[in-house]
Formats: sequence, C-alpha cells, structure tokens
Amino acid sequence: MEAKTKDLWVFIETNDNGTAKNVGLELLGAGRGLAEKQGGKLVGVFIGNSPDEAVKSATAFGADTVLVVDGKEYEHYTTDAYAKAMYTLVEKYGPTSILIGATNNGRDLGPRLSCRLKTGLTADCTSLAIDEESGNVAWTRPAFGGNLMATILCPDNRPQIGTVRPGVFKKAEIDEARKAEIIKEDIHVSADEIRTELLEII
Repeated sequence: MEAKTKDLWVFIETNDNGTAKNVGLELLGAGRGLAEKQGGKLVGVFIGNSPDEAVKSATAFGADTVLVVDGKEYEHYTTDAYAKAMYTLVEKYGPTSILIGATNNGRDLGPRLSCRLKTGLTADCTSLAIDEESGNVAWTRPAFGGNLMATILCPDNRPQIGTVRPGVFKKAEIDEARKAEIIKEDIHVSADEIRTELLEII
C-alpha cells in the first residue's frame, strides 16, 4: 500500500491491569526523533480492553496522537483479533513506519501484519535511524549469530515495519501536563473470526 501520511506509529501493548508495557513507552522515546525527521506525527496505537491508564502514559511520554481500539475481544492477545484491528487502522490512516516491541506478542503480530500489507519487516532491531540519502528508516539488527550488525532499508513498500528489542532505548522524560489528540476507533472482531481460545494463563 502507499503511505497516506508521514506519521510514525508505535504499537503499545498493555498489561493485564490496563497499564502500558515499558517497551512501548521506550519506543515512543526512540520514535520521536524519527517522526520529526520524516516530517510526521508520533502516534501511539492501543488495542485492548479499557486501556485508559495506558493511553494517559502514551500522552505523557510523547505521543502527538493516540489511536485506541477498545473491546472485550481484545482483553487477551489473539493473532486474529489484533491483526485485523491493526490492519484496519493502517488501511485507514496509512502511516509510513510502524515500531512494534519484540515481545512474544509483538513477534507474532509484526509478521502477520506485514504479510497482510505486503510489505517488509525487520525483526529484533537494536538501533534505529533515518537514512539521510533515501529518507527511509535504517533498521539495524544482529546478523550471523550476533557477529555482525546489518542495517536494512525498505525502500519500495509502505509501511516500513520493525520489531525492536525491549530495553534497547530509554523512555523520554515524562510530562504529565502534556496533551495529545485521542482518536477512538470502533473496530470489532466476531467470535467466529478468532480461531484460538485462551483456556488458562499459567
């Protein structure tokens, strides 16, 4: 697909208590400079069940806009529900880049989303920059068992997507007084579209 904006998105996972996971807030800090160099907004994306506390955190840690998809079917992560919600958002808004934490869920969602969008994905990144010549995100990750660092560009397809390891970047300075535009999207997934069932959390 073609990008409709120059915005950079950060997918922010939530904990069971509705707070934001640290890796998403870390990626807001990393994404600020990238978004400014791309000439777009820094957008936090939440999919969950009543993620109000997490939304406040995203605003305080630097998001210009926060997209929220709220529904009971998103209380626990499932590939089908989250991939459909994220795909629907991307189709509507057309960001140029998406950062996803390389958590268990992020490593599942990222490839599924990139496949649906017919774009590339760089996994387990440890460094991010903007390539001065092309304006593309320069994704750096370990290669050959960690003996080399490879920098990867996605010049042809949009959005550019990468998963980033937790703990690589620091959170930005918190600003409790900061304001952001909150956009709530009504996206729901029926039970028969979700092919997995959570039986127990151990």
